[in-house]
Amino acid sequence: MDRILLSAAFLMLMAGSSPLAEGMWGGPSIQMTVDPKGAVLDLDCAHGAIEGPIAIGSDGRFRASGTYAVEHAGPVREEDETGGGRPAVYEGRVEGKKLTLVITLADGKEVGTFELAHGRAGRVMKCM
Repeated sequence: MDRILLSAAFLMLMAGSSPLAEGMWGGPSIQMTVDPKGAVLDLDCAHGAIEGPIAIGSDGRFRASGTYAVEHAGPVREEDETGGGRPAVYEGRVEGKKLTLVITLADGKEVGTFELAHGRAGRVMKCM
């Protein structure tokens, strides 16, 4: 696994990109925790994940694949999609310690646009 991460980091350098800063990124209705393997997202009544390193281009933009799952209060029914979630695309633009993130489901439906700051906890409300 370490070889894969090293290879991904090497490819980022060769492509003129850099990894998204690790740690917590937070804002209204969202918190994202980034590590070399990707990111885990916690949102109001939802959660998501980005699979793989997040490479920031020289223009400050990135595009990554992952999953997005809606949550709700009460018992989870078999037909609910709260487990692994649906395929999603995460697109962002980093400017210093600020990140604008757009989440879109694979079918083209936009979940929303979020403003996050590096090193800050998100303000997330879970469904009750």
